[in-house]
Amino acid sequence: MDKMRPAITLFITLAVIAAMLALMGVIFSYLEQARSKAEDKVALIEANLLYADVVKAVDKYVGKKPTVGTLKNIYDIPISVREKKGPFNILAACTPAHAAVPITWLSTRGGAKRERQNSLANLVFDEIALQFRLKDANKLRDMLVASIDSKEVVNFDQKSRLKRQADYFSWSDFRKVLDSYAIKEGDSKVYSVNWNYYYSFGREFKAIDGNFLSSKLISIIFGIDEQIVNEDFKSGHLKSFLIENGADIELYKTPLFAKGAVVAMQCSVNYSFGKGSYSFRFNYIDGKVEDFEFLQ
Repeated sequence: MDKMRPAITLFITLAVIAAMLALMGVIFSYLEQARSKAEDKVALIEANLLYADVVKAVDKYVGKKPTVGTLKNIYDIPISVREKKGPFNILAACTPAHAAVPITWLSTRGGAKRERQNSLANLVFDEIALQFRLKDANKLRDMLVASIDSKEVVNFDQKSRLKRQADYFSWSDFRKVLDSYAIKEGDSKVYSVNWNYYYSFGREFKAIDGNFLSSKLISIIFGIDEQIVNEDFKSGHLKSFLIENGADIELYKTPLFAKGAVVAMQCSVNYSFGKGSYSFRFNYIDGKVEDFEFLQ
């Protein structure tokens, strides 16, 4: 028995060491999580500071009476800032926020007053359904209209309790409808569509910024071959492009399309902080900022 005691003692010692190592591993894990959370909090504060600076920069550059050329420069040239000594860097970019058909125009509410808007939205939807061979496009359209018209955020699997803002339909709202349709109808083709080329999401606006439409949308709305649009269309000059190609200029003249410069953009800022990368985005509409969102 005496000979076994050293072996037993050694075994117990090894067991204690193993337990201590495991405990230390857990402690280090918690410390790393705490450090990461602390960095995230500081990164959020940094985002607020950067956000204020970026908005001031946009205000200053856009000015009180911007031209289409001014806006084109903002959209074409992202701003990148990098520290000479250190890992900190920033990339800021803006894109047109009103250069697509508002998804809410699919709604039938408003009757004859919104006939033009509804017709245009459905023209685009029908062409998408045809090009991508959606399994049951009418079913998807009905689900979208029901969700847009609802005063609540529609969840097709259970009753919703969240109230919706009037004339507001977010990408998140749209994606819920898309997912529900795809599951029920077994149609994954809806995910092959880059819906942002065709529709805008969020708060509804009165007129489309035609100067920065995607080539796909110009092709559908004005009946011009997409290859010609890709080769010849220059952002900021939609009217002259339509005239040169014999398109329906009368449609462009309607109130559906804004004339002149439209100050409506979505800006995103990506930056590094500590060991992580972070980003935030916001909408800049007629000098006002809305829909700020911090992303990790």
